[in-house]
Formats: sequence, structure tokens, C-alpha cells
Amino acid sequence: MLRVWFIFLILVFYGCFDNKNSPKKENNVTLKKENNITREKNETIPKRRDLVVDNQERLELRSDFDLYLEYLRTLNTNGIVEMTYPRLFIPINKNMFIRFINTLLDSPEIAIESFDANITNIGDIIDYGSGKFANLEYVYAIKLAFVNPNLYKDKISMKVLQRVLEKKYGRKNILVDRDTRTVMIKKREKLLAIKDENSTSWKFLGDNSEYRKLYPDILPKEILELLEPL
Repeated sequence: MLRVWFIFLILVFYGCFDNKNSPKKENNVTLKKENNITREKNETIPKRRDLVVDNQERLELRSDFDLYLEYLRTLNTNGIVEMTYPRLFIPINKNMFIRFINTLLDSPEIAIESFDANITNIGDIIDYGSGKFANLEYVYAIKLAFVNPNLYKDKISMKVLQRVLEKKYGRKNILVDRDTRTVMIKKREKLLAIKDENSTSWKFLGDNSEYRKLYPDILPKEILELLEPL
């Protein structure tokens, strides 16, 4: 039953993606309009701080990054897809990507009670020949509630869930409330921001060990040669 929100974390927040699950056929899926998610203050997220942006180019990158995170916060499907590095949709089926996000929004099992994401690092902008890229980092925290009363309905099953999540994300990054049947997950994520010579805005791509397996098929050779170690 947790498959829905695990997929959400995988695809939207760039967790461990298994490209064997990428569908072979395109599916016709209607993009949803922006969806507003009720958010609450979350003390597990580092407080927003003013990062140093020392020129106009970095100001534009910061602005686009802020907008991208706002799309994630509100689960704005159109915005998320528009600001994702387009070549990611070579190995990943775009319509399936959209369907996974919309499945979460329509899920009768899980509800998002709060979601927050803050920028923690904007790296130097690096020229790679036909464009530019930069290393980025942010931290997100998401609070999920099990609205289906039959899902993790007893303390034993919640305890098992807690152990699984702690193993995946680390004990300090997980908070499971067995009484309210809610789960809080905090995670630090790395991204690449890429802007080619034909683009008017920055696009974003997850940067972790699993996504790097896809990089040779989707990134220019010049970027691959300049990547920092994880």
C-alpha cells in the first residue's frame, strides 16, 4: 500500500529510481491543474537563509530553483514536468511520470499533511560548451497521514514500517506517530541545474548514484567530464 507515496518520493524528489520499471508504451494522460497543498510550519527543516548570489546569472538560477521547489510544494504537475531536464524523459516515460504524481493526489490511502523544502546550497555556474550547469542541494520534509483505517491499523505494523523507513532514511530523519498514524520524513537531496544555449530557463535533474546510471544516455559528454563525486 505504500507504493503510491514511495513512487512519489522516487520520481518527484529523485530518490532511488529503478529504470527497469520504465514503461515501454506511451499513455495518454491529461495534465492536472495546479493543486494547492495545505502546509504547516515544520521545525525539522533548516530555516530559510539568504544564500550568496553574486551576479545576475546566479540570481536567475536562484529564482528558477525557488519556482521549481514551489511546484514541488504544491504538486503542480505542469510546473514539475516543465522544469525537469527534458532528456530525462528518454529513459523515463513522461506520461507515467505524470500519472504517478496524479495517483498520489487521488489516493484514498495516503494524504499529505505538510510538505516543505528549503535550498541549502547553490554551487558555481560552470560552462560546458553548449550551455551551463550548477550543483544544487535542498532539504525537504514531508508529513504523510494514513487515511485508510485498514492501512497500518495497529501498533505492530506501524513499528515495522518505522524500522523500514529508519533503515532507508536514517533514524534521525524519521518520525512515526503511531497514535495519529502519521509519518514525517526528512531528506537531503542533490540536483543538477542545466541550461543549454537554446533554453530560456534552468531545468533540474536529480543527482544521486541511481540517476547517475542514466547520465551517459541523457547528459552531454562535457557535463559528464566535469561532474563532482557524490
